[in-house]
Amino acid sequence: MRTKLGTYCQQFDGTLRPVVQDLESALKALQAVSEQTPGKSLENPLRELRHQLRALCDKVAEQQAYVLIFGPLKSGKSTLMNAIAASYVSEVSSLPAYPCLVFVRAGDARRYVVTCYDGQTRSYSDPKALHEDIAEAHTQLADAIRTAEDRGLTFDPQEHFQGAIRRVDVHVPDSELRKSGAVLVDTPGLYTRMRFGYDRMTRDFRHAAACAIFVVKSDTLFLEQVFAEFQQLLDLFSRIFLVVNVDAQKRDVGPDGRLLPSLEQSRPGEVLKAFEQLAMSAPLRKAAKDGRVQMYPVDLLHAASDRMSKTGANKARTGSTPTGFEAFEKDLTTYLASNEYLAAFLRDSLQRADGLLAELLTCFEDGQTKRLEQQIAELANEQQWYRDEIKRVEQALELDWTEAFARSRRDIDAELERAARDRGSKLLRTLGASIDTWFLSSQSLHWLLRDHWAPLIKDYRDAVLEAGRQAFAQASSQVDAGLDLPNGVGDLARRAGIDLRALRQTALQQLGRVKWKQEPAVPIDVDSIPVRKRLLERISFRSMASVRARVFGAPDKLDVKLPGRAKAKSLGEPGRLHLHQCVTQFRGQLLPQTTEALSEHFGDRFEEAAANGLREQLGSYLPKLREKLDELIAQHTYLEDVASPLRSILAVSDGTRARLRALGDNFRNEVAAEASMKSLVLEPQAPPATKQKHDEATSKPDEVEDAKN
Repeated sequence: MRTKLGTYCQQFDGTLRPVVQDLESALKALQAVSEQTPGKSLENPLRELRHQLRALCDKVAEQQAYVLIFGPLKSGKSTLMNAIAASYVSEVSSLPAYPCLVFVRAGDARRYVVTCYDGQTRSYSDPKALHEDIAEAHTQLADAIRTAEDRGLTFDPQEHFQGAIRRVDVHVPDSELRKSGAVLVDTPGLYTRMRFGYDRMTRDFRHAAACAIFVVKSDTLFLEQVFAEFQQLLDLFSRIFLVVNVDAQKRDVGPDGRLLPSLEQSRPGEVLKAFEQLAMSAPLRKAAKDGRVQMYPVDLLHAASDRMSKTGANKARTGSTPTGFEAFEKDLTTYLASNEYLAAFLRDSLQRADGLLAELLTCFEDGQTKRLEQQIAELANEQQWYRDEIKRVEQALELDWTEAFARSRRDIDAELERAARDRGSKLLRTLGASIDTWFLSSQSLHWLLRDHWAPLIKDYRDAVLEAGRQAFAQASSQVDAGLDLPNGVGDLARRAGIDLRALRQTALQQLGRVKWKQEPAVPIDVDSIPVRKRLLERISFRSMASVRARVFGAPDKLDVKLPGRAKAKSLGEPGRLHLHQCVTQFRGQLLPQTTEALSEHFGDRFEEAAANGLREQLGSYLPKLREKLDELIAQHTYLEDVASPLRSILAVSDGTRARLRALGDNFRNEVAAEASMKSLVLEPQAPPATKQKHDEATSKPDEVEDAKN
């Protein structure tokens, strides 16, 4: 069965250890996140479960038998541990009030490992360094407890002081523990004011400890309060060894005044018999009758001294009934090597693993993981939206915006045409009337062309331009700002914070003045104006150029003022008609020139400026989108680092429970089959010693003395 147990332990550890590794990853991720992160509250319970599962895996992998030692302060627990290990293991007993467990096990070299609630460990090879560590930790713990109490809180190291020491592992070389594979677990005194964690520390071993040892001094054996909490141990452990620490050197005063051996020295069995008859409670008496509690009177001080000096083993007589410590050690070793213990080892390790895995799954039912997964899903959806938005912007930047401005351009062009036409008719009448007025005045041609006609033409252009601006403003005031944007681009612009109306106005303002191709003047060729020569000019053969200079002035000045009568004589009706023809011809050119220039201003030039402005603002939207996307990706990665190991834990826990159950069923079936085959051959067995014979043997003082000698 031992061979099968080794195979079982290997398979058990290989099945359960991956959960511990997943917990390591999860805790590492949770440790790195803020308190507001969903799932952060799982850190403490998962750290606790990691500790329990790791301890269980280590115990099973090394086939360790945990033996818990209980008892009041100064009852001899550390001395008993020295005796069992046959080596000095009392280094951590200087501060017995510290609420931590001490694990003593075999090792290749003497080493002390301190483990805190936050999972941090410290290792020492010098007992003095260990004592200093525990002393400092004791002060820190006391401060943390007082701080919590001042705040009206029930102190919990997982929440209020994770730096508290949880356990101390003592590795002892050259000890008897290597033979049995037992790990001694020293517990804090039962009557120490623990303030936290005591029940949890002991109950955690219900499905991990092989048995319990309760140590009590013979002086306090009959005190009722010593066993007040013993019932808890009966509820927790199926086998308890009750060690009564007696003083073999104790003396009583005889009737004649001489010092005589006390009852503890001469007949320790009688002390136990009196305890059974007079002071033992009914539950304890029943447990003793059922074999669940076995009692041993032991002088622990001498036993430890003999064992550590390697002399105790030589004192027991060959073939004699072992008493005292030898009897206790034999029964403990026999139990740890028994099939009863092996079956309990299998049952308890499976129950413990199943319970821890169930507790692990329960941790994820508080809504934390659901909130975490929901937030991850929301971040994933948000990321996708930003990716799509970036794609929409990039596509918008490649668009040809001509069609978007087509409707407003048609409306503006139509208004320009109407205004140019209507204003052109009025301008023609005004220009025509001004010719007749000029002929009657003494004003120069320069006055007519520059001082009179040019302002009229400018006013005409300004009027048409204003009509265009009003049409532009009307288009811009529409809900869609007069733009027929491709589907979705309007919403995209709004999300980008682009005010299309303001964009249109800004683009128009950036254009500045209208780029007119010609000056505001009627194009009149002075050389083509018909002029009459005077008689003297004809006789003197004056050139037409000199005649025109006399009538109009120099070609670059045209500032000669002639009275109306002189103008009529020099120009006559042909000159008047010529000027009217120039005006008519100018009107035919003015309308297309004006509409062309303004159409280009409100059309091509504006559209280019507006499209560039739109692209620029959309382009400035891209870095914001990419920055936000990077932020979301970082948040998503941040939460995924937490969620991924948690998912692994959830995925593996149920399957692990099923595999462990199958492993246990398979092992039990193999053991049952092996036992069935062995039962076919019955070996002769010696009759077992009855409890009565054992009691008689332990009650005879002479035999006790022989065993001790």
